[in-house]
Amino acid sequence: MNNHLTLLQSLQNQPKNKGETPHFSDMDVISAQATLMEAGSLTFKAIKSGEISGILAGLVALAYAALQALAAQDQDILENSGENQPVYQMLEIMRLISEKVHDCSSGQAEHYSGLYYLCSHLATDFLNADFEKAIQVYHEWNKVRQVVGDHQKTNLPDLTDCLYE
Repeated sequence: MNNHLTLLQSLQNQPKNKGETPHFSDMDVISAQATLMEAGSLTFKAIKSGEISGILAGLVALAYAALQALAAQDQDILENSGENQPVYQMLEIMRLISEKVHDCSSGQAEHYSGLYYLCSHLATDFLNADFEKAIQVYHEWNKVRQVVGDHQKTNLPDLTDCLYE
């Protein structure tokens, strides 16, 4: 199982019955989609401003939201389909992210996995960032945010230290 997914499943409060797959209702899909769209909006705003650490935070927020949906379904990340062609034009990146977020409206694990891999690829290869470290920092920030009860997504963590020079 993916280490990132294991992190999120450790936060799940729901006891699992052995052999029982959790039901991912229509409202669960809508909730996951709303979270993805918020993270996507923050990513696009960061792209518009040109703030690299903001773009990284947005991509990590998108990947994390996709992982949350997979964890809620008790699904593992599916194998990458190998569609990570180099993309270095902002308009094309925006289109790819939008397409992947839209695909997640199906509620299918393969689409959440595809979004996760796209975000990982862009963070690592386009932004030259340490995606592993960024997910860890975001996860720790999210845990603190849950304890404090701050569910505003407008102030993402500063991931500047996760960028390579």
